[in-house]
Amino acid sequence: MNYLEQFKYVMCSVISGMLSLFFPIRDFMYAMLVVFGINYIFGLVAGLKHGEEWNFKKSMVFFYHCCLFFVMSASIFITGYFLHAGEETLGVVKALCGVAIWFYSTNIVRNWRMMLIEDTTMWKVAGFVYYVLTLKAIDKVPFLSEYLKTSHVDINDNKPKFD
Repeated sequence: MNYLEQFKYVMCSVISGMLSLFFPIRDFMYAMLVVFGINYIFGLVAGLKHGEEWNFKKSMVFFYHCCLFFVMSASIFITGYFLHAGEETLGVVKALCGVAIWFYSTNIVRNWRMMLIEDTTMWKVAGFVYYVLTLKAIDKVPFLSEYLKTSHVDINDNKPKFD
């Protein structure tokens, strides 16, 4: 066996070992891939419907943010794993994914509503879902309403977004 084949086997073993380490957060990462993908598609379609052209830089910023999220989640999990606090760290990653899902789902619903024809039944359904997500869900999550007030986040702007 030559050195190149040995190197290939070593690399496959190392990568397999690292992937097995992330097995407990695998489902969270799959869910976030779905949310990020839907957010990108809905933002792209809403933008095209309103006359925006596809922008490579804007797309790359979105993918950069997605990569940062995955690296941050994996880093948090690895740190907790090596500190022998696996269950607590799994809870932190779960909470982080929950917060990200809420923010991205409000963006998805806003873009969904922008894609629809105004005053149709589906437009009203999307408007109601957006209302529930932005106004009623804020009251249920501790500290979220204070954060949105202090960070100057405008939840009512009507621009298509996929970043």
